Amino acid sequence: MSDSPNKRDQLLQRFDFASKQNLDLNDEIEQYAKDHDAFDTPFMEGSTFTTVLGTLKDERDLVFNEDNRKIILNVDEHSNELDYLITKIEEQINHYGEIRMGLNIYFKGIN
Repeated sequence: MSDSPNKRDQLLQRFDFASKQNLDLNDEIEQYAKDHDAFDTPFMEGSTFTTVLGTLKDERDLVFNEDNRKIILNVDEHSNELDYLITKIEEQINHYGEIRMGLNIYFKGIN
């Protein structure tokens, strides 16, 4: 018997990780924008802090919500959809990494 997580458990772990990344990024961006009155300031590929906050909120509302988490908990672990969903969430995690890098570059550029 293998100790590695099944695909449903792997999907749930990645879902929870991406959801936390979404919340953490939202909090960090919102706090910076409030502290520096920077909501309309562009910082990444022309996107403003407000634009990125809106995108993060939309993703949280549409994807990283409790209803979708419940669906994952009840999905058949042999479903062909699991690989696709894992890939899509991995793409989201990578996108959050890009946003984090954009923030770091922005912060470095202003200091």
